[in-house]
Formats: sequence, C-alpha cells, structure tokens
Amino acid sequence: MAKRSWFERLEATQTYQRLRYSMNRELVGFFKNSLLNGRKSLRVAEVACGSGYASHLLAQEISVALSIASDISLEDHRQAKIDSYKAVFVLMDMFRPSMIPGSMDLVWNSSSIEEVEKPEEAVAAMAWLAKPGGSVFVGVPYKYGPAGWLRWFSGSSARTWLGRVYSRAELRRLMESAGLKIEVEMRYFGSVFIGALGRKPAG
Repeated sequence: MAKRSWFERLEATQTYQRLRYSMNRELVGFFKNSLLNGRKSLRVAEVACGSGYASHLLAQEISVALSIASDISLEDHRQAKIDSYKAVFVLMDMFRPSMIPGSMDLVWNSSSIEEVEKPEEAVAAMAWLAKPGGSVFVGVPYKYGPAGWLRWFSGSSARTWLGRVYSRAELRRLMESAGLKIEVEMRYFGSVFIGALGRKPAG
C-alpha cells in the first residue's frame, strides 16, 4: 500500500473536516442568497462531491425538492459519517453523468475541477445536466489568494495536492467554453477559492 502524503494525512484530520464543513456552509449561504430564495421545488446536483455535506445542507432548504450528491467513490462520504443524511447519494463519474440531461436547476462543484485533466469537458458535462435557463456553479483555488501563494512557494507535492489555480478571467473563460453566461462571481473561504455562477441559455 502506497504511503500517504502529508497533505493526504491532513485531509483525514477532524480540524481539516471542520474547515471544509465551514466552507460548505458558506457556499450554501451563497446559494440561498443568489438563487434559492423565493423559489420552489428546485432540483440541485453536486458533482464530484466528496463527503456530500453541502448537498446534505441543501436538502434541508425549503426551496429544494431534490438534492443529489454524486461522486465516483463513496470513501470520503463514508469517512464523514454524517448523521441522518438528507441528500440522495449517487455513484457517478462527472464526465459520464448518469442522470437525465437538462433536468437540474443547479449543477455545482467546489474544489474538484482544478484536479481534473480536462476541466472544459467537466464543466460541459455539468452544463449538459442543467435545465435550459438553469445554473452551473464552479469553485476553484484562487491564483491571487492563499492557494496561489502556497503553490508558488511550496514544493511539488503541495502543488500536486492543490491542483491548478485560477484567475477570475481564467475561470470566466472556462465557464464560457461550456456556453454559460456568468451572472455572479465571488471569493470565498478567506479568498482561498473563487467561484462563478453561470446561466445556461434558455433556448
């Protein structure tokens, strides 16, 4: 069995999990303010969700009828041990989504796109799941925030763990490559991440 890196061991700590949960709560607050309030019976899907904690929180929102958490593995979700899990967990490859196309009001991901080799294909697959007029959110490490500084000054193992870092312009281009129109941009979790909420054309 391969020896785990320092960063992989860090991810398994309770302190890291608490920080990740704090970030997820911040994202759910953003979705409530920018998208959920005043709407009903929304269907939302988080791809490459890891623990799926944010999807669990979204499932408890009155405006959300269905919250799906999907990942290619159950490992992070099992490790999280979330009591009375409220979302629907689906085993799924984000590049080959096994859901009905055009069926989701919101498709989203935070902190996974930077790790994949073909981010344009990942975002295009997310847009494929969104309804016409629906929304797609992507959050990635910010090039000019703490993640960018760490990548610049750290060794190769940290850079591998962090994945790509993005500027606002680079994230915007990534979203636009999937035909999405950017509506809201944000920095979150102490500017470690930037996110963009894009709208899929209605026609």
